Amino acid sequence: MSVKRRSIKNMRITVLGTTAVLAVCMLTSVAIAEDIDEKKQELTEIKKEIEEKKELIRESKSEEKTVLEELEEMDASLEKRERELVSLEYDMETTSEKIEQLGERIIEVEEDIARLKEHIEVRLVALYKLNDAGYVPVMFSSTDYTDVRRRMKYLSAIVRTDQQLFSEYKNLNDALNDDLDELETKRDELKLLTEEVARKKLEIGREKSKRSSYLNEVKKERGLYEETLDELEESRKKLTALIDTLLEERQKETERAKMEGHDHTSPSAGGAFASLKGALPRPVSGPTITLYGTGTDPIYNNPIFNKGIEIQADEGVDFISVAGGQVIYADYFEGYGNLIIIDHGDSYYTIYAHARDILVGVGDTVSAGKVIGTVGDTGSLKGPNLYFEIRHHGNTSDPQSWLASQ
Repeated sequence: MSVKRRSIKNMRITVLGTTAVLAVCMLTSVAIAEDIDEKKQELTEIKKEIEEKKELIRESKSEEKTVLEELEEMDASLEKRERELVSLEYDMETTSEKIEQLGERIIEVEEDIARLKEHIEVRLVALYKLNDAGYVPVMFSSTDYTDVRRRMKYLSAIVRTDQQLFSEYKNLNDALNDDLDELETKRDELKLLTEEVARKKLEIGREKSKRSSYLNEVKKERGLYEETLDELEESRKKLTALIDTLLEERQKETERAKMEGHDHTSPSAGGAFASLKGALPRPVSGPTITLYGTGTDPIYNNPIFNKGIEIQADEGVDFISVAGGQVIYADYFEGYGNLIIIDHGDSYYTIYAHARDILVGVGDTVSAGKVIGTVGDTGSLKGPNLYFEIRHHGNTSDPQSWLASQ
């Protein structure tokens, strides 16, 4: 009996133990499943974060500007401020002229007032004497009515003249006061304009300093500088493509004009430009700092090919068209800054770049020696200079061989 009970008891213990082990296994499985889910969630979040970082990198790269794009933005900002400065200086000059005119007018009015004052003083003395004598004796000292009427008429005329005299004196004084008020206002305006001009010049100075510092940093970083040279080479290719396009358009216009019976030849067509080789004037005075042809850049000695020459000159100096022709391009061009292209006929073109100011527009006819712009440093890595190029059917040639010897 006792053995049977012990057996049953042992069975119960075994069952209970097995149940406990199963329970522990189930709990462990649940814990592991939860841990796996948690790890999966973490992995999903990490993947999401990685994708977000990649997207930010892609956006950053797409928004990153090239050196030439940065220069174009800086040049545009500088040009805007310089236009504002020119406008302010014009307003200042106009206001100064107005102040000078007002000063001259005030002197004239004061002189007129002084003369009138003397005249009025004489009239007041006469009126005082007349008042002492009495108007009635003057009126009725005559013996007949006709003479009385005549004296009344004269006295009325004198009174009217005196009224006009006093009225003119008052008007002149009012005009003087108005001119003095306007003069004060214009002087205040001039003071504000002078201060604004000074501020604008400081802004321009800071912009130029920023541009110069940026270029210095570019030159210090060889990789970035070499990238910039590659960008410039791309700009040269784009310029060639632009000229080819312009040439095609000009040829189409010429053919269309011939069909319509109109003469559409350029001002120097017929080989006239070709005959000027060796006799063209320099577009601006100054030393040639970059020669045509194969060379090396002055910083890292990278091989380059220059399709034109660069002439050093002070910023703001006028430059000219070397021959007669028609302007076919006058705008900013990446890598060249402010650019002018002139068609001289027979597929000859001259190109002028890095201008500060463009003084001609597309379609303008220019004569040899006409000022077409001012020297600047737009798009330039070397400071103020004039880039000059000659092309025939899109092919470049050494501009030095075309220029008259100095």
